[in-house]
Amino acid sequence: MKERKIRHQFFLPKEESDRVGRIAAATGRSRSDLLREALGAYLSRRNAPSKEDGIEAALTRLERRAERVQRNVGLQWEILARLMRHQLQVASGLPRPDSSNLAAARAAFEQMLDEISERLEGKEPEPSQDGSLEKIRRFH
Repeated sequence: MKERKIRHQFFLPKEESDRVGRIAAATGRSRSDLLREALGAYLSRRNAPSKEDGIEAALTRLERRAERVQRNVGLQWEILARLMRHQLQVASGLPRPDSSNLAAARAAFEQMLDEISERLEGKEPEPSQDGSLEKIRRFH
């Protein structure tokens, strides 16, 4: 279906008319097309989105981020639960460790807590020789 157009007539100063004519000739377009495009661009700028639209877009972005964070936290809890179940299943069949093994485990646990505390404070982790750990660190 052909678009219905309404004729409008207005006058331009000679310099502006000549300029429109030069642009039309250089681009191979009609003067009417150029003037229609220029008027459309002007009206679009004048009818720019309101501040409320910008705020709504920002809130939408924040909601998406919050949903992603919530999904990631849920995944972390699931991973922790699976690791705990695995550890309890494996440990239930092992003999009780002696005092030297318990001391080594406590030291390793303290070191891990120190690293986690430093990371929560914003300190960058030290490079690791563990390729899997480095792969995980690239996720965030």
